[in-house]
Amino acid sequence: MYPTLLVFASLVAAIASVGSEGTSSNGQPVDAWKTVSLPETFYLKHRSLEYDEGLGGTAKCVSVTLLEKNDEDRTAKSRMMYKDPQTNLMKENTVCVKVPRSDKSTINDIIQMSDADNCGT
Repeated sequence: MYPTLLVFASLVAAIASVGSEGTSSNGQPVDAWKTVSLPETFYLKHRSLEYDEGLGGTAKCVSVTLLEKNDEDRTAKSRMMYKDPQTNLMKENTVCVKVPRSDKSTINDIIQMSDADNCGT
């Protein structure tokens, strides 16, 4: 499951359009929590790894849907879906996403991933 989490973290970072300076394309700081807690399903076409066994091998598109969130502790459960290129069936994984503040940061810029069953730990 860890490769899946790495891919998801990379995808969340990509959707936030964070550059090397931690800002969006319009120059404003990006709050990772706002990206993680988007209420609408969003679709990602790009991947950080060419092959990821935990997330569809070479699937080209991943959808991410927020299932629940806790704004107080910045924790969310999300469902990731992809089309398995070998079977052409839809597969899904549910993950837990945590976005704590980093040291001395004024924005939420760290994304921690874990199995959805262990979201509270």
